[in-house]
Amino acid sequence: MIMRITWGKLRAGSWNDFEKTYQATVATKGRQIKGLRGRWLMQDTNDKDTGFAVSLWESAADMQADELSGLYRLEFVPALQPFFVGDYKTYRSEVKYMQ
Repeated sequence: MIMRITWGKLRAGSWNDFEKTYQATVATKGRQIKGLRGRWLMQDTNDKDTGFAVSLWESAADMQADELSGLYRLEFVPALQPFFVGDYKTYRSEVKYMQ
């Protein structure tokens, strides 16, 4: 399995709008994507304008197919990008242990 972890810093005070947009786009429209095992959106407890989005995939091919899809590139990214301040960082990791 593969996990995609994205960290980002949002514009000050924009978390609630970001979360609503995430729910309306990624969480709602992205439920039935091939190979997706789960998604999590987490807000940092010390910096309310910082957070992580995590998704778990059956395979790297499934995750890559998602990243190349129109849904991801033409809907998810454009909807969320305006909330970020500067760059955000995405990590793609092979899951070595899961309970």
